[in-house]
Amino acid sequence: MNKTNETELLKTPVFTVVRKEFDHVPNFKPVGLNCNDWVMLIAADTNCRENPVCVFVEQSRWGAEAKTIEFPCGTVEESDFLGIESVDEAYKRAAIREFEEETGIDLGEYRDRVGSLGYFNPNPAYFNNNMHIFCVMVPDLLDRFKNRSKQNLDADEDCVVFVDRLMNRYFDIACHAMGICALQKMAISPVDAHNYWHENKLVFKTVKSE
Repeated sequence: MNKTNETELLKTPVFTVVRKEFDHVPNFKPVGLNCNDWVMLIAADTNCRENPVCVFVEQSRWGAEAKTIEFPCGTVEESDFLGIESVDEAYKRAAIREFEEETGIDLGEYRDRVGSLGYFNPNPAYFNNNMHIFCVMVPDLLDRFKNRSKQNLDADEDCVVFVDRLMNRYFDIACHAMGICALQKMAISPVDAHNYWHENKLVFKTVKSE
């Protein structure tokens, strides 16, 4: 597919609404959303195949007009690339930053063990961005949760952090499309994905809103 033109219709702090044109369908001008990429970090106290204790957040989602239970996630920002040439390291930095801001949990030395489980497009019919899923095994996760700091939330964020066994929250997570994708990635990959990243040489596809 070769895009021949893109017209901005509406710009918001979260996404930009655009109308696109393509050479193979000249009379079709679909409307889509340009967004920065998103990152998610799954922290667990042991390997995912053994029903680990994980960190979850419950927060208000204004589109659904309801509270949802999710793994901590957020948006890749320009600041995540400062001083870093490697795209994969910038995305890992973003995932760690979002996790620690939302939960108040300091990953400390385990930041170096954070690895990628890959990415997916949340809705290729309308969105141009990707959600990148990271994970890390933190054996002393419960202690770090008990000793967590104050969350660093945006003014409009309503976010409660808690820990529970994965299977206790399986259906809560599975009600969220991104949660389903995260569970699928966990099912085929180890939670401690540091070596998984390097052995499989995963390649990032990055998207930034205009």
